[in-house]
Amino acid sequence: MIDGPRREPQTGNDPDRLVVLLHGYGADGNDLIGLAEPWGRLLPGAAFVSPHAPDPCAANASGRQWFALTRLQPDELERGARRAAPALDAFLDGEKRR
Repeated sequence: MIDGPRREPQTGNDPDRLVVLLHGYGADGNDLIGLAEPWGRLLPGAAFVSPHAPDPCAANASGRQWFALTRLQPDELERGARRAAPALDAFLDGEKRR
């Protein structure tokens, strides 16, 4: 299950949009959620979420990965993105319901 830090709109009202911040290989959602502060000034009605990738990172024990990166080949990247998509789609569906 994917989860991560969230920030409510700076207006204090119900959100009028959702900004999803996806971290890179070996990081986690905590690395990006700080962008909600400055970006929220530009998008005061936006809710922000920065999910942690579902898998522990093979190269960084304290980080997460959406999929493994053993080689930076286009076919490997596409397979990894396709494998990660269902979990991310389910997460986004849940965020829209929130």
